[in-house]
Amino acid sequence: MGQEYYRRRLKANKMKRLIASRRSAIRNLRVLLRLILITLIILFIVKVVNLGGWYINQDLLKIADSRVIKIEGNIITPKYKIVDLVRQVQLPNVQIFKLDTKEVEEKILNLQPVKKVYIRRLWHPARINIIVEERTPVFLITPSVDAAPICAITTDGVLIDREYMPLSSKFKTYKILTYGIGADNYENWNKEKVEEILRLTKAFETYSGQNVEYIDLRNPTDVYIKLDKVLIRFGEINDTAQKRAKWIATILPETKNFKQKIKYIDLRWEDAHYIKLDEPTAQQAPKPKEEKDTPVQETNETDEN
Repeated sequence: MGQEYYRRRLKANKMKRLIASRRSAIRNLRVLLRLILITLIILFIVKVVNLGGWYINQDLLKIADSRVIKIEGNIITPKYKIVDLVRQVQLPNVQIFKLDTKEVEEKILNLQPVKKVYIRRLWHPARINIIVEERTPVFLITPSVDAAPICAITTDGVLIDREYMPLSSKFKTYKILTYGIGADNYENWNKEKVEEILRLTKAFETYSGQNVEYIDLRNPTDVYIKLDKVLIRFGEINDTAQKRAKWIATILPETKNFKQKIKYIDLRWEDAHYIKLDEPTAQQAPKPKEEKDTPVQETNETDEN
């Protein structure tokens, strides 16, 4: 009885040792397989990282080939200006994911029309995609009506030089007549100044139903605004500008009652508004001399001009 018990115990211990040995062998096999798998993954990564597809073709980059460099969103900025800046930086010949594009972005942001820039790095083949967000030009600066614009002003008050002219017809711009000297120096304009003139422009278009052709700021104290069908003598742009602009909606219908040509509508004062008639030509029959300033609203003030 005792011997049988010990034989069973011995057999059970032998089975336990066998099971433990097999478990240890399985664990060792798993460890070995993991090491092999990790090694294969590392070799694969090294192989992939060193593939030629990670490197930008420098020869194609020098000629700005579309296969390695793509530029989007540049309506005002010529492509060659952006390409020249990329060439100046001389991008290193490294894997595309290691490529540092901050210097390129900073140089592109120095271009007057550019507001924001994003550079995407793409693989297979390695290439860069430059996405430009440009400012919106709103005013074209010129010394006279018939002269070509010498620069443009954007909605945020940034000046765009002549080298970017002419602008695309996609932008709705207004011509500003100015000499750019003294208080009329457009180079000193900021965002607030641009918004002030733009609000006045929009007000005239809204209340008149006509487009603004140009704003004459050559004399800042005696501003003229040309609409499609009539000239406005507006005077100084000040705190009463919006109130005076609203009067155009009331005065324009009255101009249809005049057979004589209208020289301009005078809106220089807040409480008195006039329609200035043009002088008769020599071919017209002589008429008694009449007052050419036709008041639209009764007032005690007189038009001194």
